[in-house]
Amino acid sequence: MLSSTSVRVGGPFHSVTDVVVALAAHPTGRIATLIAVAAALASGASFALAAVWQQRAAASAPVELALRPRLLLALVLRPIWLAGMGAGIASFGLQALALSFGPLTLVQPLIVTELVFALPLGLGTSRVRLRTREWVATLAVVTGIVVFLLTARPHQGNPDAPDMVWLVIGFLVIVAAGGAALGTRFPLGPRRAMLFAAAAGTLFGLQSALLRTITVQLRRDVLQTLTSWHPYALAVVGTAGVLCAQSAFQAGQVALSLPIIDTLEPSVAILIGAVAFGERLTNTPTAIVVEIASGVVIIAGVLTLGRSPVLRRLQEQQPADKVGVAA
Repeated sequence: MLSSTSVRVGGPFHSVTDVVVALAAHPTGRIATLIAVAAALASGASFALAAVWQQRAAASAPVELALRPRLLLALVLRPIWLAGMGAGIASFGLQALALSFGPLTLVQPLIVTELVFALPLGLGTSRVRLRTREWVATLAVVTGIVVFLLTARPHQGNPDAPDMVWLVIGFLVIVAAGGAALGTRFPLGPRRAMLFAAAAGTLFGLQSALLRTITVQLRRDVLQTLTSWHPYALAVVGTAGVLCAQSAFQAGQVALSLPIIDTLEPSVAILIGAVAFGERLTNTPTAIVVEIASGVVIIAGVLTLGRSPVLRRLQEQQPADKVGVAA
């Protein structure tokens, strides 16, 4: 049941300020919500840079290094990949900040805006103009996110899920990622890139859930957090996710992999937040319909933006990397 301070979806929004005020009145708390939203949007922008730069470097890596730690050792010799990794680390830190103030079901939908940020980057380095479909897709993503958050109004929940819940979640995610890793049986191309991206998105979703738990634990007891299994599981899952993502970037253009990662990561994280952490969403029949519809609109917009020629041109116009890749 929405509080008396909430704004009904479909009600009159006379300006952007009305939307900001509505989001600020979120059950998480006004200041906390604003920090979470700002950090999540900044995280999305940083990840857009990271994905494009890393794909630029990974595309020329030897195919036999896919899903092998040697792939990361080879890529570390490329300055543009290191720049992408720096942007990725910044994105991870901003995501941690967002998750320390807001629930998964609030933060993760905002991370999807990375493709929206990638397009202005492309426009700034190329003469390609946005077509009507890109403008519509951008509006669809932004509108879908705002409508979802205003309708669902997720609550904090409890990120200290029992170990048995984590065991089941971990098993299911590993099975899904293992199935996607079968992409090694395909040659370089769309199917290989999409399967690796599915593995990366699934692992990143679990990584987000672990990060949410850790950020909350750190605010209570640093020593107890460091002696728990969560930080070390985060390191393993995060490394595996990065390896799968780099393998996806190696197999094909970022336009093939980034939309899949952008779709699966928040989907898995939101599912964990709602089921394992008890992050309650508004569950009236009307709200459920609107939430599902807004999710479909967001996914459709992400897939359309992923195929934009602006995004492809951004990859092509990055500075040439003169450092060779070790075999």
